[in-house]
Amino acid sequence: MEFFENVKQRRAGVLVSLPSIVSEHSFECGDIYSLYPLGDWAKDVGFSIIQLLPLNDTGFGYSPYSAISAFAIDPLYISLYKLDLNVKSRKREIRSLENHPIRIRNLKLEIIRKYFLENKKEVINEATYFLEKNPWCYSYVTFRILYEEYKGEGWWEWPKEFLDPNYAKEYIFSKKREEALFWVYLQKIAYDQLSELKTHYEDMGIYLKGDMPILTSRNSCDVWEHPEYFIMDLQAGAPPDDFSKTGQTWGFPVLNWDVLEKSNYSWWKERLSYLENFFHLYRVDHVIGMYRIWSIPKDDSTALRGWFHPQFGITKEEFLNVGLDPKRFELLGLIHEFIPDHYIFYWDFWKESGYQELNEETKAKLYPLSELHIKEEEKHWRESGEKILEIFESFSSMLPCAEDLGSVPSFIRESLFERQMIGIDVVRWTKSFTTGEFIPEKSYRENAISVLSTHDTSLALDWWKNEGDKEPKFQFFFDRLGKPRPESDDEILLGLLSFVFGTSSLFSIQLFQDLALGVPGVLENPEKHRINLPGTADHSNWIYRFPILIEDFASDFKRNLVLRKLILDSGRNS
Repeated sequence: MEFFENVKQRRAGVLVSLPSIVSEHSFECGDIYSLYPLGDWAKDVGFSIIQLLPLNDTGFGYSPYSAISAFAIDPLYISLYKLDLNVKSRKREIRSLENHPIRIRNLKLEIIRKYFLENKKEVINEATYFLEKNPWCYSYVTFRILYEEYKGEGWWEWPKEFLDPNYAKEYIFSKKREEALFWVYLQKIAYDQLSELKTHYEDMGIYLKGDMPILTSRNSCDVWEHPEYFIMDLQAGAPPDDFSKTGQTWGFPVLNWDVLEKSNYSWWKERLSYLENFFHLYRVDHVIGMYRIWSIPKDDSTALRGWFHPQFGITKEEFLNVGLDPKRFELLGLIHEFIPDHYIFYWDFWKESGYQELNEETKAKLYPLSELHIKEEEKHWRESGEKILEIFESFSSMLPCAEDLGSVPSFIRESLFERQMIGIDVVRWTKSFTTGEFIPEKSYRENAISVLSTHDTSLALDWWKNEGDKEPKFQFFFDRLGKPRPESDDEILLGLLSFVFGTSSLFSIQLFQDLALGVPGVLENPEKHRINLPGTADHSNWIYRFPILIEDFASDFKRNLVLRKLILDSGRNS
C-alpha cells in the first residue's frame, strides 16, 4: 500500500502500445515479456511510470477500445518466452511497420494448445482453480467459443438457445469442456505474467498504468450477458464540433447507470478489482461520460440526432404552457420525443430551415424552451458524475487519472478540479482561453499529465511539420526561451521534450515514438508511426510496430544520456 501512496510525486513516464515494442524474445509482436527490457531501460534513464493502452481481447477486431470482454486479456500478449516455449518467428531485423494481430494470435494459440494437450492433467487443474477464483471467465469463455464458431457474427444473430447466457454456459462447459478450459488457461497464463510484471516493477520503483475504457463493444461478452446494464437502442458518440460537422458515432451501447446502481455497480467493482491485480494507476477513458454522454439512435450514421444522456427533456405541458404544439416542431425535425411526452432539441436546431422559416413570435417562444432546464441538468449531471467517481475510488486503491480531453463543460472541469482528479494536457491543444496562444510551462495545471501526443493524434514531429503554421511554434518553443532555432528533426524533438518535461504538471508521460531521438525512420516520416487515426477503418489502425528491437533502442548511449539529462533537469527523476 505504501508503494501506491508514494506515486503522487513529480514523475516522467512513457506510453506504449504493447504490440508495437518488439523484443528479441517476442513472437512477431510485442508481448508481456517486452515490458521487462522496457522497464530496465526506463529505470536506467529515469522514467518511473510506464503506461499501457488497453490489453483486452479484441476478437476479430483491432481496437483495444472495442474489445469483446471488459475483463479478458488478449492472448496476443502472452509471452511464449516466459512460458519456456522458445519458438522463434523472426529474424533480428524488423522489416515491416505493421503487425498482423489475428494471424499472430492464431499462431500463438496453436503453439500454446500443443503445450496444453501435452500437459493436460496439470494445466486443466490450474485452469479449474483459476476459474473458481474468477467466475467472469465462465461467460467470457462461453462467449469466446461461440464468437469463434459464428465467425464474429453479432451475438444477437446466434441461434436462439445461445441468447440465454446460462444455457450457453452450461452447454459449452459440458459439451466442450476441454476447449473451454483451454481458453480459461490462456487467461490464467496472462494473469500470471502480468501480475508478476507488476511485482517486478514494484521492486524496481516503477509504476504501471493501465487503461479502463468506459464503453464496451455491442458484440461483447458483457453486453451479451448483461444487456440490462446498457441502453441497447442508443449508441454513444460525440456531438458536432470544429473537427466533425456531423459529430462522431461510436456504435457502443450507452451505459444504463440506473440499473448499474441497483446492482451496487457490481460490474464496475469486479472490473476495477481485476485491473488492480496488474496496475498501480489507471486512465479513466472519456471521464466526461461519467457525468453525461452524447447518445444517438443506434442505427444513425451521424451524431446530429443525438442528445446528452441522461436528460430531463421539455415536457409536452411546458410546450403547451407557451401556446406551442410539440408535434408541429417534431414534424419540422427540430425536436424529438425521446420518452413519452418529453422532448429534446436537436443539436443546432436553430440553423435548420424549419426553424428559420418560423415567424419571430414563434421563435421567441420556442428557443427559450431549449435552455429551460440547463442549470438543473448541469447540477444533476455533476452530482451523478461525482457519485460514480467516488464509488470508483472506493473500489480500488489504484490512482485514477481522468482523460478529460475535448470540449469539457465548465461544470465538469470545476468538478474534476475540486475532486483533485489528475487530468491530461496535450501541449498542442493547451492554449490560453483569451489569446489562443500556447501557454508557458509554469502555467500548466499541476494536477495533470503533460503530453506531446496521444494514441489518437499524430506524433509530435508530424504535428510540427505538417499541422498548422510553424512560425508561432518556433517563436514559442525556441525564440521565447532564447534558444537557437533548430536545424534538424532531432533538435526540434529535443526542444519539444525539454518543454513538456519542464511543465508544472505532476506527471509528464510521452508516447514512446516521441522519444525516438536518433531513429531516422521515425524522425523523417513520423506520419508512418502513429497508432490510430480516428474515423478511419479499424483494420488500418492498431497494427503499428516500432522499427527496431527494444533492446537495440535501449542500448543507444547517446539517446539515453540526453533523455536522462532532460528528466534530471526537470526534477522528474523520482
